[in-house]
Amino acid sequence: MSDNVPSDIQTAIIKLLPIKSLLRFRQVSKSWKSLIDSSDFIANYHFSNAPLQHHVLVRYVDSKNETYISIVDDDDDNFPQNKVPLIVPSDVSLLGKFPNIIGSSQGVLCLCVIPQISVDFMPFSCRMNTFVLWNPTIRKSVRIVVPNALNNSEYETVVGFGVCPGTSDPKLVKITYSSSWQFKPEKCIPLQVELFSLSSRSWRSLSMNVPRKSIKLTWSQVCIDKFIYWVATDWTCVGQTTQTKNLILSFDMTTEEFTEIDLQNNLACIYNGLLHLFKLQTSLVVLETVYTETQEEYCVWRMEHGVPNSFTKLFVIKSPFESLQIEKVHDFRKTGEPIIEMMHDYNYVQNAIFVYEPRSEEINDTGIAGGGYECLAKSYIETLLLLDQ
Repeated sequence: MSDNVPSDIQTAIIKLLPIKSLLRFRQVSKSWKSLIDSSDFIANYHFSNAPLQHHVLVRYVDSKNETYISIVDDDDDNFPQNKVPLIVPSDVSLLGKFPNIIGSSQGVLCLCVIPQISVDFMPFSCRMNTFVLWNPTIRKSVRIVVPNALNNSEYETVVGFGVCPGTSDPKLVKITYSSSWQFKPEKCIPLQVELFSLSSRSWRSLSMNVPRKSIKLTWSQVCIDKFIYWVATDWTCVGQTTQTKNLILSFDMTTEEFTEIDLQNNLACIYNGLLHLFKLQTSLVVLETVYTETQEEYCVWRMEHGVPNSFTKLFVIKSPFESLQIEKVHDFRKTGEPIIEMMHDYNYVQNAIFVYEPRSEEINDTGIAGGGYECLAKSYIETLLLLDQ
């Protein structure tokens, strides 16, 4: 670009370029590299008119080798043809095999090993205390140590993840609560809440507006805009009995306030392990697992305009073949189609990734299968976040 072009015009033009071009342009000159690597440019890039490509990250195991790929998630019929192998950063590898992606926000993935389903050979220090933020687009990762993360008979810790849209600052919310309070409510401690921001690289306690001590959270969470949402349960002692009611707990990353969102009775009164949260385009949806005589089905409920206790059933995800079960719903495509995992053949030796079409109730094979191991699929967008780390 000519030196005769004013710097502000250069910056405006560069903001319109796709990320792949920006990564190449960083090699052109020191001034452009300094511009693109700056925190202000990275934060403002997401609010420009630059096209942010959608992708689906998929992990599968082939011949006992753990493989990660990225699929370009276009609106056209090319999905899932454009598949690119991903280089897994060492920070992710240190988590061990099959880490969980607890959240995806503005193109950054948050990985850890959730202790309830962690494998036995993993050292405990890697199960709860280490989280990794990974941007697959630019191949950058950051490891974060979560202090005093607990998982025992007395206390439990749940961590939420999101990127604050106003500042583009990745944040972790750590919530510790008494796991046995329903048996000894008088000894139940208030929830302990701590907040980590990547910009400060530090944790601080939140003492105002913390959730009620009767609230217990699950690891099912999603970040939409400035909110982190969890599936939660309110445990109430009535005499000698304990009553439970499911709800959604939200955390506003800008005001740092928690809010309880009521669920309608059919969702509030079932086992909380049957409920999972997802982002469907721009909406919060609750996925309800329903067991029928022949198979598992999944009802998709959308919260209408952020109104508590106002959920509309959009559709039901079910296998078109009685002999083949849906193992898991992983996420939703940019188009709104669910990404599901199923048994690939009748011998139950492979798990595979499919896309479910709600209108026709048909499934489309992506051609990705793992040899008897659980797969993983998560949607994300291209982003520059973490480039300055």
